[in-house]
Amino acid sequence: MLRYNDPFTQVIFLGFVVFCLPGMHNAISGMGAYGIDAAKDANVVNNANTALGSIFAVSSLVAGGLFNLFGHRWLLFFGGLSYTLYISSYFAWGFIHSIPFIVVAAVVLGLGAGCLWCAQGAIMMGYPSEGDKGKYFGVFWAIFNTGAVLGGFIPMGIQWNDPDAKTISNPVFIVFLSITVVGAFLSLLLLPPSKVVRADGTPVTKVKFSSPGAEARAILSLFKDWRMLALFPMFFTSNWFYSYQLNLNGLNQPHSVRTRSFDSASYWGAQVIASLLYARLLDNPNWTRRTRARYGFYVLTAFLIIVYGGGVAFQSTIGIQPGGVKDFKDYDMVNTSGEWIKFWLLFFSYGASDALFQGYAYWIMGALSNDIHVVARYVGFYKFAQNIGGVLNGQVSNSPIGNNATHPENAVGKGMGEIVVCIALVALSLICAAPVVFKAIQDTTEETVEEEKQEYAVEEKA
Repeated sequence: MLRYNDPFTQVIFLGFVVFCLPGMHNAISGMGAYGIDAAKDANVVNNANTALGSIFAVSSLVAGGLFNLFGHRWLLFFGGLSYTLYISSYFAWGFIHSIPFIVVAAVVLGLGAGCLWCAQGAIMMGYPSEGDKGKYFGVFWAIFNTGAVLGGFIPMGIQWNDPDAKTISNPVFIVFLSITVVGAFLSLLLLPPSKVVRADGTPVTKVKFSSPGAEARAILSLFKDWRMLALFPMFFTSNWFYSYQLNLNGLNQPHSVRTRSFDSASYWGAQVIASLLYARLLDNPNWTRRTRARYGFYVLTAFLIIVYGGGVAFQSTIGIQPGGVKDFKDYDMVNTSGEWIKFWLLFFSYGASDALFQGYAYWIMGALSNDIHVVARYVGFYKFAQNIGGVLNGQVSNSPIGNNATHPENAVGKGMGEIVVCIALVALSLICAAPVVFKAIQDTTEETVEEEKQEYAVEEKA
């Protein structure tokens, strides 16, 4: 039986915390336009996401330092409550239509999410031993995305008999809000890293003393680390495709709530399956870590080529419609199942591709260092780049090439503009990451010059 202070137990518990927080957020966002009327209010969501991503990027960059200074529990607690506030702003939209409330909530979520995800990444990649980093990611990602899967079934079950509903109901919002409050308070039960001990008796981290100035210098040094610079395009792209993929579920085909909910649950369910399978490859004990890194890279590349090839084929069948929004096909999983299943297969595959893409990015960061303090800064840099991409992506979605149902007449080339940008960024990510995969990842991790400089700066100041 696992001890409560075992690192794997702590990561499982963390998975349930995030299950209740970003898991519920993803369930709503996965239905397109956060459960509100996609055709009428999509720009509200995109503009809120711009505010969210801008703050999220900045807070992520400094969150690694905050993790090293204050620990993870208060970062997770604050981050958890910020998800409650953000979801409540969309609940309130049905009553007061307040754009300022949504924007303010987005700013607060940007601050909180940066703290939460940095703490999460540091624990997930800093606690395991070298041979278990894929396993820890896979189990965490599966638990986390199970939250979005179950969250997707909540509105489907409550509103199954209302195939014409385009927005989720008030009882559904109340269920989501209640779960996020529980998740925020659960985070306070996690142990501090200093009390987490591996099975062989070794602690997961050394006790180090830091200061704001030392952390600032260590964070800035990441911008001179060639490995982080080479991985920047991958980090930048890691959430870029969400807007395009998730909006397909609510914008190009204004599905009923029950269909959008099932599609959303399937998208995140695909991530559960893909993360567990990919973790087995990345931790295969029969291969050296360098071999696993290369095989993981090959599998990721091949899968992305197949999925986006299917995406282009599907996109070519929709795009500009003569009558605008009203002429978009309304696929329903019951009434028009033959047409719907084609979209569902693609949407499921998009979910799996996201798990592989982000899983590989996390695994690379874990392979570059075993030090939780260094990994915390890596994750902060990762989320910083990721959210810069998210900010710019929201504007692309609203632009003339955006595949957005509010202005289908602006889409060019049958709406291919946005997916072409996605494909170009994914390709650039893989090309730039290749030197890190083939050169920087070794069979066992030794402190690099960059890491030694970061820790020397911290210890010297102390």
